Amino acid sequence: MHLLNRLYSAAMALVLGCLSLDAMACSTDAWDAVSGGVVGSPSTISRYSGLCAFAVSSAGYVQSEHASDQRYIARFYVLNGIAGSEAVVIFRAYSDDAATGALFEISLNDSQFAINAVSAGGGSATVAAQPGWNLVEVDWASGGSMSYWINADSQSQPATGTIDSAGSGTVQAVRLGAPDGLGGNSGTLTFDAFESHRSTPVGALLVGDADGDGAITEADIGAIRQEFFENGLSIGTPDCNADGKVNSGDAVCVVNEGLGG
Repeated sequence: MHLLNRLYSAAMALVLGCLSLDAMACSTDAWDAVSGGVVGSPSTISRYSGLCAFAVSSAGYVQSEHASDQRYIARFYVLNGIAGSEAVVIFRAYSDDAATGALFEISLNDSQFAINAVSAGGGSATVAAQPGWNLVEVDWASGGSMSYWINADSQSQPATGTIDSAGSGTVQAVRLGAPDGLGGNSGTLTFDAFESHRSTPVGALLVGDADGDGAITEADIGAIRQEFFENGLSIGTPDCNADGKVNSGDAVCVVNEGLGG
């Protein structure tokens, strides 16, 4: 109880002085290619974790290239800021570096995701999106199935499932962003915490771990305070309530996470 009392006191101190703060993101230099309307550092955009994120409000993407992966696992977070019912491709895997042969893709509109294995014989699924940041992870196997986890760390609308027919081929490149543009929609999509593997799941980041030490403690509220008052960025996951801003609500969320163990 002593720890929870300290968490509560630190959270209340932040609540008294908070309005909101969008965070600064770093560059997109780690990607193999960047195209179109990708906004990174030093523009002011929201982020979910760490010091890097990027946003698109028109056609644009970042590209990662691979070496004929027959199994491909990817995890990322997306902040859905688009308005409109037209599906926007936000992630697509290709069988070639030139990105002409699509293997599977994930689309998003203002209310739901669509996961599609678009190569020959592929299946599809739709999943509701939640407000704020959404966690997305997919596990694709050539000639096998494709599993997906949408907001698996959330109590509101978690969804998991498997598409039995994933199609076949090898992953040579992937694009994240809006490679085909936003279509008839308006607004902005923000992406963060992308990670890919060849054989093991990636998994969700620890909610509320603002200082990145792997645990929920009062130090996380200190990291949120530091960021809110513009004294430096948190290296963990300061946007505890996943609403796209770092503010007093995140301090309260950290307290709730502490209560939940």
